[in-house]
Amino acid sequence: MDHLKRFLILYLFVFTMLCGCSSNEEKKVSYLEKGKAYFEKGEYKSAEFEFKNAIQIDPEYIEAYKKLGQTHLKLGNPQEAFRAYSMVAKLEPENSNAQLKLSTFYLLGKKLKKSREKVDAVLSKEPANIEALFLLAGILELEKKQNEAVSVYEKIIRLNNKESRAYLELSRILVRQGKFSEAEKILKKAVDINPKAINPHLALFSFYDSNKEYGRAEAEIKKAIDINPEISDLFIDLGNFYFRHNRMSKAETAYLKAVVIDPKNIKPYIVTARFYDAIGSKDKTLAMYNKALDLQPEDFRIMDSIARFYVKNKKIGDAEKYITDILKQRPKYFPTRMLKGEFFVYQQKFGEAITLFDQLIEEEPRYARVYYFKGVAHLGKGESRLAKTALTKAIELNPRLLKAKLLLAEIYLGERDFNLAMKESREVLEIAPESFQAKMILGNVYMYKRKFKEAKKTFESLIKLAPENPVGYFRLGLLQRLLKEYDPALENFNKAMSINPGLMNVFTNIILVHAAKKDFETAILKCDKKLEKLQDAPELLAIIYNLKGRLYLAQHKEKQAEASFKKALKENPNFLRPYYSLGRIYLTEKKEDKAIEQYKNILAKNPKQTAPHMLLGTIYDMQKRVDLSEKHYRAALDINPDFAPAANNLAYLLVMQNKNIDEALELARKAKEKLPNDPNVMDTLGLIYYQKGLFDSAIGEFADSLEQLPDNAVVHYHLGLAYYKKGDKDPARAELEKALNLNQEFEGADEARQILKAL
Repeated sequence: MDHLKRFLILYLFVFTMLCGCSSNEEKKVSYLEKGKAYFEKGEYKSAEFEFKNAIQIDPEYIEAYKKLGQTHLKLGNPQEAFRAYSMVAKLEPENSNAQLKLSTFYLLGKKLKKSREKVDAVLSKEPANIEALFLLAGILELEKKQNEAVSVYEKIIRLNNKESRAYLELSRILVRQGKFSEAEKILKKAVDINPKAINPHLALFSFYDSNKEYGRAEAEIKKAIDINPEISDLFIDLGNFYFRHNRMSKAETAYLKAVVIDPKNIKPYIVTARFYDAIGSKDKTLAMYNKALDLQPEDFRIMDSIARFYVKNKKIGDAEKYITDILKQRPKYFPTRMLKGEFFVYQQKFGEAITLFDQLIEEEPRYARVYYFKGVAHLGKGESRLAKTALTKAIELNPRLLKAKLLLAEIYLGERDFNLAMKESREVLEIAPESFQAKMILGNVYMYKRKFKEAKKTFESLIKLAPENPVGYFRLGLLQRLLKEYDPALENFNKAMSINPGLMNVFTNIILVHAAKKDFETAILKCDKKLEKLQDAPELLAIIYNLKGRLYLAQHKEKQAEASFKKALKENPNFLRPYYSLGRIYLTEKKEDKAIEQYKNILAKNPKQTAPHMLLGTIYDMQKRVDLSEKHYRAALDINPDFAPAANNLAYLLVMQNKNIDEALELARKAKEKLPNDPNVMDTLGLIYYQKGLFDSAIGEFADSLEQLPDNAVVHYHLGLAYYKKGDKDPARAELEKALNLNQEFEGADEARQILKAL
């Protein structure tokens, strides 16, 4: 009986084990099949879950690892895909596909040696493996062994002369080697082999387009469309072609055709929206984005695009609403957090922008764009050293990020670091030979370095590049004015004005040229004619009246000058320069007490006026009665906290006394926000940066000020001080000598002489 019991127990144990094994085998196969079904439907997260369940039952289940690797690739998770294929290669070393997948991952990671080892292992057993040969050619290209790569592609063609990919890759190398005729023949052969294939036609289209054979390029893309008129991407490519060549009507037709062909696909709507955005058609832009959003209401990419549209068009409330809504649903959504940082920059909330950009850098330390905008934010705070660091990192991560290189070049130009400005602008021109901004920076560098022949040639190339852009004529005119070639300068200034009559900096230079020629009658006549045309533009009227005042002063006609400066302030009380000019007139004529009495009487009648306080502050400032000057500047700001002239002058007063530097910085930044192009404000901000030890930022502000006040001894002196403190002796010497050449008696002249003696 005991023997029978033992037999039954043993039987039940074996039966249970066999059933369990059978059950697990069935389960893992079931999970695999479910995963495959999800994969076919594009439900990759569900497929991943099922394949992992299968592997949990059998950690050596090769088929599950293969499918898991494919699934991770679809999910955009290369690290997990690499792990899956590594397991396949480990469990099945003879699996060529797995080895080649690993080789591809190594190749993408620039681990060429490991990639080559995998490829060589496959080719040693399968010398005709086409995929392995393609990988080998790719490795050879990265190793800059172009001729060997050509040989491999030719071998692929010998093995399979229908392999169009090999023809396309071969033509690409031939183009890089400058063998354009051979490349074209290869591409045509690819088309002849399979006339119905789209890619060879597209490659030939790109070839003709890049070689400026635009008619043949257009014909080729149209052939591709004729072969398969139901592919919306082809119409998008055609639209992009027309857009690049400024054929906007045809571009619009092509984009709209893509929408009609594929009305359930959001891509044509988004591309068409971006087209409308580029040509400034705001209503159509928004309509297209909204149609895309109707198709996929939960798509954060579309919502982010709409938010960007609102930011670009300064619709603050709408932009904030979309940004808030997106981040409420997806608090970590990187693109919209990036946009929020850019939005902070636009709102001049530079500190908040930098804090957010630092968080984004922690998450994506190799994203160049975030470093670029971090640089912009630091520049907004006047932190040019930190701005340069961020921009340099952006360029390191993406050497083709041209706007970062251009901004860096602008900073170097502002700091008078001409060699570095030249280096950055030339590097831009190597990538984009027709970059207008890079050419302009380079021309300015030549002008400042007194390489006038090179500067002239560069500015002339700007005119040739963009004959309808007034900037080229203006810069050439400035160079000619500097060289005292007054008639050619006038000719170029007048050409710039004919393109855009509203350019006041150009008009100002026309008047200054006439003044330099002592042709005051013509200059005043031009001012009067301009005044007749500007009846409804008070800020522009103020500029003209100020110019007239300067012309009268140059002729020693103080009464007419005083009247003109007062008219300027009547039109625009925020205009800084007439206050200084009036103050100088009163001091020169020793009429300051009379002026003080007059402005006090005005305030007695109506104390809530900023202009009289400003004028009193200016006069007391010139008399060195700093307590009274500060009192009236503060009174003006009590009446109007945004009154930029008082903010600037109070900031200057504080920094010159070396007190309340942080308050001075806040005031100067407020003035700069209201008067971004005023050279006096730039000088004030430069002095504050100088006091805070931010010498690069100071140099930038002083240099910008001298753009408009090239004969101002004090600003040259300030620039010399900044260079001296920074340790740049040669430019310090040049600026201090320039200051003393212009004026031997300016305040600070003695210190300038002492520094020059030390140098």
